[in-house]
Amino acid sequence: MDPQHTGDLLNHLEKQSELLKEAHKTMSQELQTLQVEHEMMMRKLYELMTTHRLNQKKMEETQTQNVLEGRETVEDSLSTLTIGDEEEH
Repeated sequence: MDPQHTGDLLNHLEKQSELLKEAHKTMSQELQTLQVEHEMMMRKLYELMTTHRLNQKKMEETQTQNVLEGRETVEDSLSTLTIGDEEEH
């Protein structure tokens, strides 16, 4: 290695080091932002799934109660009408 180029090489390496430090800082900030967004989305998904499960449970309870009380649901009535109409033809 030529001693007269050592200074230029050192300056180049220092600039590269600064660029790498800046890239590391930027990527760390972006990663932090993505982690926060991920956590928020997971919380919203959990809320949505919980609400969906509660709604399904309420629907099943309502259907069970209707059957026990002798009331047909709209879906049951429609399927009965459809089956009855097909038998007549």
